[in-house]
Amino acid sequence: MNTSLQAGQVLDSGFEIQAVTDLTELKARGIWAKHQPSGLEVFHVLNEDAENLFAFAFATIPEDSTGAAHILEHSALCGSAGYPLKDAFAVLAQGSLSTYLNAWTFPDKTVYPASSTNEHDYFNLMSVYGDAVFRPLLSEWTFMQEGHRLEFVPAEDGGERLSRTGVVYNEMKGAYSSIDTYTGLWSIKGLLPDTPYAFESGGDPEKIPDLTWEELQRFHRERYSPGNCRVFLAGNIPTEKQLAFIAEKLLPGLPPGRKTPLIQPAERWRSPRSIAVSCPAGGEQKPTVLLSWLCGDAQDALETLSFIALEETLLGHDGSPLTRTLVESDLGEDLAPATGLEADLRETIFVAGLRGVRPEPETEKAVEKLILGELERLVKEGIPQEEIEAALLSLEFSNREIRRSGGPWSLVWLQRSLRGWLHGGKPWDRLLFVPAFTELKRRLAEHPRLFEDIIQKRLLENPHRALIRVKPEPDFLEKQEAKRAEALARISSSLTAEEKQRIKEKSAELERIQEAEDAPEALALIPHLSRKDLSPDIEIVPREIADAAGVPVLFHDLFTNGITYLDFAFPLDVLAPEEYPWLPLFSKTLVSLGLPGLDYGEVSSLLARTLGAFYGVLETSSAVAGMSRTVPLPSGIFDVTGRDWFICRMKTLDEKLEPSLDLALRIILEADFLDCRRIRDLILETKNDLDASLAPSGHSYVSARAGKDRTRSKTLEELWNGISQIEFIHKIAERDVTETARVLSRIRDTLVSKAGLIVNLIGSGGTAEKAIRGIAARFSRFGPIRSRNPEAASPEPFYALLENPAKREVYGSPSLQVGFAGMCLKSAPFGSANQPSEAVLAHRLTTGDLWEDIRMKGGAYGAFAAPDSLEQTFSLSTYRDPNPLRSLDAFPSILQAMSGRNDDEESLEKAVIGAYSKETRPRTPAEQGSADFLRFLYGIEDSHRAKKRRELIAVSPDETRRTAQRLAEGADEASSVILAGLGSAEKAAAALGLPLKTLPV
Repeated sequence: MNTSLQAGQVLDSGFEIQAVTDLTELKARGIWAKHQPSGLEVFHVLNEDAENLFAFAFATIPEDSTGAAHILEHSALCGSAGYPLKDAFAVLAQGSLSTYLNAWTFPDKTVYPASSTNEHDYFNLMSVYGDAVFRPLLSEWTFMQEGHRLEFVPAEDGGERLSRTGVVYNEMKGAYSSIDTYTGLWSIKGLLPDTPYAFESGGDPEKIPDLTWEELQRFHRERYSPGNCRVFLAGNIPTEKQLAFIAEKLLPGLPPGRKTPLIQPAERWRSPRSIAVSCPAGGEQKPTVLLSWLCGDAQDALETLSFIALEETLLGHDGSPLTRTLVESDLGEDLAPATGLEADLRETIFVAGLRGVRPEPETEKAVEKLILGELERLVKEGIPQEEIEAALLSLEFSNREIRRSGGPWSLVWLQRSLRGWLHGGKPWDRLLFVPAFTELKRRLAEHPRLFEDIIQKRLLENPHRALIRVKPEPDFLEKQEAKRAEALARISSSLTAEEKQRIKEKSAELERIQEAEDAPEALALIPHLSRKDLSPDIEIVPREIADAAGVPVLFHDLFTNGITYLDFAFPLDVLAPEEYPWLPLFSKTLVSLGLPGLDYGEVSSLLARTLGAFYGVLETSSAVAGMSRTVPLPSGIFDVTGRDWFICRMKTLDEKLEPSLDLALRIILEADFLDCRRIRDLILETKNDLDASLAPSGHSYVSARAGKDRTRSKTLEELWNGISQIEFIHKIAERDVTETARVLSRIRDTLVSKAGLIVNLIGSGGTAEKAIRGIAARFSRFGPIRSRNPEAASPEPFYALLENPAKREVYGSPSLQVGFAGMCLKSAPFGSANQPSEAVLAHRLTTGDLWEDIRMKGGAYGAFAAPDSLEQTFSLSTYRDPNPLRSLDAFPSILQAMSGRNDDEESLEKAVIGAYSKETRPRTPAEQGSADFLRFLYGIEDSHRAKKRRELIAVSPDETRRTAQRLAEGADEASSVILAGLGSAEKAAAALGLPLKTLPV
């Protein structure tokens, strides 16, 4: 995209253009500007994208582990000079068309990104965010709420006891419940003990109480100045317009400040070190053992890309040399979660290790010897050329693919740019891929042993490495909680009567402030759009239906930048119900095994050299009520709507389409289920992954469990992705693997012989014809979709698979420090008049009432509401919640209060805009095609979507009140689940009169 700006030009806004550079591979121009009066720097990736993004980034190098950077990230958005509200972020989220809205704390920086496809909305977001970071109120009550505070709570003996809470404090207690957190932290901290990276920028729960309100204010003054700020922009809004807005609206009156001094390279060790770390245990968790190296300057783009390519070569897939050596060693169960390259810090770090290691003392040395031995072997014998080819293809594919990273693709550009820019480089030094990749390939051509030389010099001969053993201790959390309780008891006993009264008065004042409504004049300051800005038009995804020798193919003609996406969908309800719990493991194993004449490592390598990805997913949903189960297709009328599906999802470069189809077919038909050792490794890997997911995804587990018996599909969601699957995989891990292999093989044979097939194709028109011919030539043997098994079509057999289901349940885990609460209510059916009002109400709850009651008052990190009209469920859940029992009681009360509230039009309008934004988030071509395929499978037509869009824009206050009242009245029939640490879970179970169910993790 062209611009008239030139280097050296000084604009009326006070910005001087530092450089204008071509970013050809991004189809953009890079414009680097500096505000002369304040020192603020701006870099704009100017392109044709209408989804514009901005981000304020600050170097926030920590001085300790009190979490000042993290608590400041939360607190800055809780009101500012220009927007004096309790929580400007929540109010902003209620009424914005933002496509991304967040804030991030990294080990050495804090970033505030937001994006929108609406220019008016975009500048609204920038105005609020800019005022928040430069002029936050940072009141004492905000510090108490977001950071930490003391309060008196009822004690078990009927008296009172001193307690500590706070949003970040509780969040980090949750984070520190996982061995994976300790592993990731010490893989860095262990190598850099005398640098800022030895501190926890997010906050160590044991150190967070040391932070004072005054220290937080000082941290802001020193770090959040224009001189220490970099603003990243991407999109098509003219640079001059954005610079003028920043200069006129955000910078006046601010002291310039200065840049935080750059982090210096660490002093190199002369000999390796060993480190032992204790962490919480869950169930039968075993130690994790790592080797961690400090490698090189992350600001050197070519060197860093070389390490990235080397990492992909050594660890990129199941058959990669180091991956395979580790997994097959019998020293541990699977790769340690920190394994790989860390390239976001000042210097790069390479990590390799195992989790689930045998607890014998000599095992950690055996892991070290194993890793070093494999690296020595690779240097001596040479890295197989096909592994290097696979790594380079993976990098090229990743760079070519049009993706979203939870938001616009420009978020990836932002992170790349900051890697160099915040450490003293130019903002495009780490942004571009092609120049360094081209040079890397040139060097590899001239020096075929380039990677072997890197291994020798940067790993084997590098004394700056640490052998790290992270050992779970069964009573770790009990000791930690006892230590905290003792410390609080000491504090309490040392307090005078006046000091105790002051704590109670502060708690009461905080609660008063939290309960008080924001002043109407303050709310009016937050800019927002109106209903008239919302288009009722829906995005129509092109869809054609073809016949590939009897196999139906849905084709979506979309620009995919030379990549073809294919979904091979097999109906699952030809199976027996008792086979369904096995399907998550089947989905993983089918694409991870060997083939006749090729072991799994060789197949994994072949996949990496041929495809961009090939993996299995499970899909289930109720169908739209009233839709016919049968659908006319070119090859006949078939039973399609409302079934369960196993989808083999494939993506490949267009030029590799033919060999990719060949390989996909072979894997589906011939995957070697006789390889019991490999299946055993995959079982353990799956078990460990599920165990590790409990702390970061507890809200998903309680939501799935609470909805377990609402519909057949909700039962399957619990069996496949819920607590039931955790319990199931633990049982499978203890049984004879040969029997497991037989079950998995039988499932494959049934699907191949009895299911039939439908294919979804996403790509450009030219490649589509070739793809359809290729499908016809190879996959016609499966035939079209067959009819469902009547037993599997019924919900009752699946309900029977749930073990002792009850309407209310409490689960305890020895690995959790905080909890999660979930409740499932009956919602309005799909297509009904109440469906749009539920979407608006859910957004209002998530960004308003739940946020204020459960997050602000209760100290939970998050609280969510989510309707699912196809399943007629309305889910409420909390995340990293210090008191899930309180939250469970609060859910109906919050709904009841909303039903009696007379919302003004402006408040409702904001909620409508926010709900509309969720419905209209941009999607990549691949996401568009996949979403349309699922809509086809479950009977959702464009007319349904258009009707909901129109009705959503027109939702009235009376509709949301009636919806809240209906949901509140159904609370007595709601299902609910609490998941927490054992101590909290025992108390919750006793209070509810329920048995405690203990998880094996």
